Amino acid sequence: MVPVMPAFADPHDHYHEFREHDVHRFGHRDLELWRAGIWRHEWHNGRLGWWWLAGGVWYFYEKPVYPYPLVVSPMAFVEPVAPVVVAPAAPVVVQPVPAAPPPAAPPAAQAQVWYYCDSPTGYYPYVASCSTPYRPVPARPQ
Repeated sequence: MVPVMPAFADPHDHYHEFREHDVHRFGHRDLELWRAGIWRHEWHNGRLGWWWLAGGVWYFYEKPVYPYPLVVSPMAFVEPVAPVVVAPAAPVVVQPVPAAPPPAAPPAAQAQVWYYCDSPTGYYPYVASCSTPYRPVPARPQ
């Protein structure tokens, strides 16, 4: 089996096809990727055995060769990549900023008043006690 990238695989995944079968013919980058591989004894593509994982591809071997295989196995398996499902983004709701309340009107100027007493006649505080209730009288500035 020749390693072929499945149609549903993401081309940006870590997938690398080693075209040369003899490791001694690898270029520098290929050799680095191949040496960085790892041995795993497990099932892949319906086959239990020793698998060398390098460059995103599983290569089948009857037994491990240490530190790494010197010949690329013709039996390889590219792990299927599940399609990435992107959930739609939540709608953006823009709420208007509430308008600032208008500035409060300044309190109405209270008309100044004087308090007048009819008996004895005069204005408070000059007349300290009054026999009738004091009457408010608009103050007249002098």
